[in-house]
Amino acid sequence: MMREVNEKLLLELMSNGTLAELPPENIPNNITMPEEPSVMLLLPHNQYLLGIGSKWVLKSGDKHQDVFLYDDQVLSLSNGNSKPTVIPKETVNALRKELFSLTEPPGRHVPTLLMLKTILREKEIKFSDEKTFNETMKNDLTLCKTYWTLRFALARHEFETARRLKAWLKAGPETFTDSKNVMKIWFSILNIPDKGVISELKQLSFTKLEIDHVAAQKISPVILYNPVSGWLIVKRFNYDNGKNSDTTFVLWEYLNHELYNELKEVRKMSTDDIILALWGEYDTQQAMIERAKYKGDE
Repeated sequence: MMREVNEKLLLELMSNGTLAELPPENIPNNITMPEEPSVMLLLPHNQYLLGIGSKWVLKSGDKHQDVFLYDDQVLSLSNGNSKPTVIPKETVNALRKELFSLTEPPGRHVPTLLMLKTILREKEIKFSDEKTFNETMKNDLTLCKTYWTLRFALARHEFETARRLKAWLKAGPETFTDSKNVMKIWFSILNIPDKGVISELKQLSFTKLEIDHVAAQKISPVILYNPVSGWLIVKRFNYDNGKNSDTTFVLWEYLNHELYNELKEVRKMSTDDIILALWGEYDTQQAMIERAKYKGDE
């Protein structure tokens, strides 16, 4: 069991790949814990891994190098002539989770508010400090979703997210929380999605022949209607806004009959707006998942 020690964590990698918590008095004399909230992992061969914010550094004596940790991926660390130290993916996941829980969410509050005012024109956005604004968002789920989606997007310089949020708001955020409305969204690098996506599409009554036919079309978007399950919309996104023939990625969106009718017939949305609205819903879902990883409100 891992516990917090003055907003820092000190752990040791055991020979079987599991983590062991160490009390602060067990810190080696030649290692100084940073002032910032951090995660430190002691390793064999007098090495240690230090995580601060979103950065991880492998240190050995006076030497240090940046390393990158990814969820569900094994981390192999070189030891010169010795065998590399291998950190299992479960341990990598635990390290990332612990560091996130000590770290403030990325992005800046004021620029996010400025962008928020341009998107939520009908809602009065009062400028306030971040803590006060967090209290306001607790009673307004749409505001909360929009704020965090924008904040994370701006931190990554993904400015196109604002367009998707506008379409999402036009569709009505409550539309996507209605249990009768069903949507799914996938991304693929190739024209044909991976086997997992094809399997899901087959479960939705789309045949492999239909999927291949849609993938082979040169036009974009392509809309496929299935009387049993609903609608499949496929949109290709290219370099230079479509001027270059090299496809960047393909967006696959599924809507059941109820959701499609709500957006198309009731809200009178164009196909392009529907595509953006579903993608905007996906953005908000991912943003809320990402927000939950980071340090919570005080």
